[in-house]
Amino acid sequence: MAILERWVLFVSVILAAATALNYAVLVPRIKTRWVHRGLKWLGVLPSLVLVILAAAVVLYHAVLVPRISAGKAQGQFLNQGSRQDVHEFGFETARGIQSLAALRGNAVVVDVWATWCPPCIVGIPRVAALADKYRGRPVRVIGLSVDKNGWADVRPFLQKHPEINYTVAVPHPRPSFQLVTIVDLKPLGSVAAVPTVFVIDREGKLAAKFVGDDRYQEIDTFVAALLREEPSS
Repeated sequence: MAILERWVLFVSVILAAATALNYAVLVPRIKTRWVHRGLKWLGVLPSLVLVILAAAVVLYHAVLVPRISAGKAQGQFLNQGSRQDVHEFGFETARGIQSLAALRGNAVVVDVWATWCPPCIVGIPRVAALADKYRGRPVRVIGLSVDKNGWADVRPFLQKHPEINYTVAVPHPRPSFQLVTIVDLKPLGSVAAVPTVFVIDREGKLAAKFVGDDRYQEIDTFVAALLREEPSS
């Protein structure tokens, strides 16, 4: 945000200087009535731009900053009683629409990714290795694409990446996007960077959230711990 604010300040100073120059130098020297009026109106434009820039900064702080902070927040919720129930989260696979409720009894790893995300693509072998390691055990791995065009982007990508050996899905219903990576995956949680990984326990509750492309060893360890948990009363 510091970079954005510096640019806004820089542009504001330039526009203010241009307005002052217009009124102090050009307007008094121009005698033609229509040109004179035109310059006066032209002097108003920088002020309008300043108002728009100020509104953009306010919008960024009021709307985007909280969403970014929520999306990048992460943690492991070791207390089973404090975990949020997310079993109603819906998604669409090649086989149709379902929700996490259908996967109760399994620990679920939801890897949020996008076809345009280089770290996500580099991480595909590690997600595939995780799926292979827990195959035959009560663990499900889902690659949840947040491409804005949904399956229209995902299908061609899958044809080029046969190494993906886990379920791929898109959110259902379609979530709300702000910018490219800020997406609200209710009730699972917010995402502001990809890859982001949500881990759901065997009772359909959010047990952990990991942000970044270097967390797969931690995720593996956490999933193993989930399988050792006793059902909460």
